[in-house]
Amino acid sequence: MERGILKSHSYPEISGNEPSKYGFSIVSYVMQTVRKKWWRVISITVIVTLLIIVTWLGRPEFKAEQMEYGVTFSAPNAEWVVGNWKEAYEATLVDLGVKRLRLSAYWNIIEPADGKFDFSGLDYQMDRAAEEGAQVILSIGRKLPRWPECHTPDWAVGWPEEQQQARVMKMLVIVIERYQEHPALRMWQLENEPLLDFGGCPPEDRRFLAEEERLVRTLDDQHPILITDSGELNWWLDAAKYGDILGTTMYRTVHSTRTNRLFSYDYIFPSWLYRAKARLVNLVEGKDIIISELQGEPWGSGAYIYLSEQERGESFSLDRFIELQKFAERTQLNEAYWWGVEYWYWEKVKNNNPAYWNFAKTLF
Repeated sequence: MERGILKSHSYPEISGNEPSKYGFSIVSYVMQTVRKKWWRVISITVIVTLLIIVTWLGRPEFKAEQMEYGVTFSAPNAEWVVGNWKEAYEATLVDLGVKRLRLSAYWNIIEPADGKFDFSGLDYQMDRAAEEGAQVILSIGRKLPRWPECHTPDWAVGWPEEQQQARVMKMLVIVIERYQEHPALRMWQLENEPLLDFGGCPPEDRRFLAEEERLVRTLDDQHPILITDSGELNWWLDAAKYGDILGTTMYRTVHSTRTNRLFSYDYIFPSWLYRAKARLVNLVEGKDIIISELQGEPWGSGAYIYLSEQERGESFSLDRFIELQKFAERTQLNEAYWWGVEYWYWEKVKNNNPAYWNFAKTLF
């Protein structure tokens, strides 16, 4: 009977003249079985522990803090879609009543010719913000919000990367010295998603990012530095090593260039996951997190001004707008900057559709 049991478990049959050999085989088999069981126990323990940690990090608070909303305003984008960026900016400040702005010192605009600076447009934006009592996050560097991401002037496009970086540093000095005492300035944003390779920019360069950060701190130790990262494509811990505050994107429906179809993050990134990531960053790096880029416009197969009404609505409808506001508040982060104020204004003045604009009025 015992031999039958051994056979049923695939043990080797022991002959009388080889007891030590097969005795060793049985011991070896038992040890391997024990190891496998221990590995299973360890693996299950690790998985359960991670689930507990993520669940704890993502737990809702008893009372969420009040969400404060702002917008990212891009003068060149507004000029392109509406035809008059100042008109759109005035409507943003006065009609919407926005008190939190994210503006950009686009290199190609403020230095249109080598060594020739023109701050007239940015001065206007900063001065009007101050007059209306609005606070500004001023984005500085080469890679800034809105396409084409890297806003390198035409005169510097063909330069070697090392030479371009040197000129970026020089430009940073001029911008910081000009605006560091401006009453509207709340903080600097250094580059835009600098650790995400996207938009035709040079590959990420952490050494250069650290040099930029040291320069900003040397010139201005009174204003914090915001570093932004993708909320959907990165885990934030690398980006959180830089700056004082971390900003994240928050997109729900986007167009995939690989499949040429719309792609939804609804079932992949629930609100509690952003909350868990934020708490992890706060625990590890001690940084606060804001939503620096909250989807507020369509992301289709092309620029929204070329999309049909149906195509625009598939990725960003009014119902989607309302749901995105609720989604952002469920993350329990307390500050968010909408990406799309130019779109709301474009719909209002070009398509006679004030629905987005009117809903936005309820947020500020």
